[in-house]
Amino acid sequence: MLLIFGMTAVLSAWLVVRRIQRSRRIRSGWTRGTLTVRSLASDDAGRQLARLRIQLRRSAEATERTLAAAGLHGRPVGDLPAVAANLARAERTLDEQLRLAEREPHPGLKQTLGARLEEQVRRACTLAAELRQTLLLAGDSIGDGQLERASRHLALEADALRAWNRSYGARRSAPSRPATDPRGRW
Repeated sequence: MLLIFGMTAVLSAWLVVRRIQRSRRIRSGWTRGTLTVRSLASDDAGRQLARLRIQLRRSAEATERTLAAAGLHGRPVGDLPAVAANLARAERTLDEQLRLAEREPHPGLKQTLGARLEEQVRRACTLAAELRQTLLLAGDSIGDGQLERASRHLALEADALRAWNRSYGARRSAPSRPATDPRGRW
């Protein structure tokens, strides 16, 4: 009995650890937390590199959310998912370079790498912002078209309601004849 209880406990612990390791949300939170702690470190170059990684990660997440929302709402995206995938690959490569620069023990080299990578992060974030803007503007043009169609449909329905009101409202306002029973009685 004790053996079964022990095996169950070990199996449960293994499943929980495995679930945690595979959970994207937990992994993302862990990474975000460690980057936030590193951004508060006493090392100026290390702080700068951690902030660059946070900035790059936020930009990538925003692009991913915007692309998912565009697909969810049925907006035309064209080749933008392929462009976003290329940009995401470039951002992952840049994140790896930032991670390597963070682990550099020489402070002068770390500072030099940080300055060089800062420009690349800025360019990647600018490209991602332009991609998000393109997706949002494409959605606005669709939104304008949908509003125009809805406006025309509403005007058509209002005209039909007015016509119905004129035709049926006129019958009610006309003097009514006395109703007779089909058998001829009042």
